[in-house]
Amino acid sequence: MNAAALARAGALAVLWLTAGVAQAIETPKPQAAPEEKKEAPPPELTVTPTDERAFYEKVQRVTAYRALRGLKIPASVIADLGRGDAEQAVATLNGIASQGSNDANIALVHVQHWCASVAQQRAGDPKTQIAKLVQGQPDARAARVAGVMYAEVEYMQRARASCSKALSTFDYKGVEARLRSAAAAGDPASATELAQFLRDPAKREEMLQTAVKKQYPPAVYKVATNLLIAVQRGQTTENVSQIRELLKIAGREIPRAKLDLANCMAVGCDGHPADALTARAFGIDAARDGEPTAFPSMVRMPWGARIPRPTLLAWQLFGDRLNESGCMGDQFVPTALALTQTISMITRVLDDQDLEETKKQFDALWAESGTRAMKENGCE
Repeated sequence: MNAAALARAGALAVLWLTAGVAQAIETPKPQAAPEEKKEAPPPELTVTPTDERAFYEKVQRVTAYRALRGLKIPASVIADLGRGDAEQAVATLNGIASQGSNDANIALVHVQHWCASVAQQRAGDPKTQIAKLVQGQPDARAARVAGVMYAEVEYMQRARASCSKALSTFDYKGVEARLRSAAAAGDPASATELAQFLRDPAKREEMLQTAVKKQYPPAVYKVATNLLIAVQRGQTTENVSQIRELLKIAGREIPRAKLDLANCMAVGCDGHPADALTARAFGIDAARDGEPTAFPSMVRMPWGARIPRPTLLAWQLFGDRLNESGCMGDQFVPTALALTQTISMITRVLDDQDLEETKKQFDALWAESGTRAMKENGCE
């Protein structure tokens, strides 16, 4: 056997031995136990919550005021809802609606929907959630946010019990019959409310158009919003140019419509070229009205891009003052957290001279528009 053959034989022997080892039954080698991933313990609440129960009633009163804006109903109904007393609110509205008040009947629909949403909320002890949210917040703000969240739990328990009593005797058929009768008689508010319950899109649109012809702002706003959504989804290209005009009409009484107009114009969503400069006037006017979503839009949308930093910060402080006054309604917590972040972000890039200019502008803005914004949101 020559050297080459010997080499091949040696190689085969090695392969055979290796295979034999691989196929043999071996004692299992002890495996290292997988490392257990230790989850970080939930953050602890290190602030002492302030007592915000009275403030939270105001927050809910503002929420009710904004939801029922434009309806002629007693102020006592708004106050009852602020306290979570749906039973008394429904009793008052029932009495007025049965005497022929269409607005009271529409308010009953809103309260019924509100009660349905309250019934679905099952918040437990919010301590862990609060601890997460207030991390990095200034101490005073963290304490207030915590207090508001505790007050919300207490309020919702009270409102849930009251809603249960109110809805146990709620006259659903009577409310619907009055709503249909008023809509048929030409009441634009009732027609607008009834439209959302119609399953047939064509009939729903027809019902809304009857109210639009009377230039009823909520109906105009609803039609504009529906058209805008349809355009964005590529469902239609017809009547696109109407969006701007409809939002202008609705914006005369609805600050959110005014802001939607600004955002639409800034990006050219309605078939017109984008016009951030013209849009800015509508956006700032919505902020003067205290529209909650105007302040983040001012930072994110093109119409706010060229606003000088001191002025931008002054407007954010304006929104923060409104929120601290309860004027943003039940969105107090997310608004407070978002504004804290935005204010901190802008402040970091300003020098002392800019900050002094910010203070002057904020004082001027509040003196000029603070009362208007508070009145618009029912938080005077």
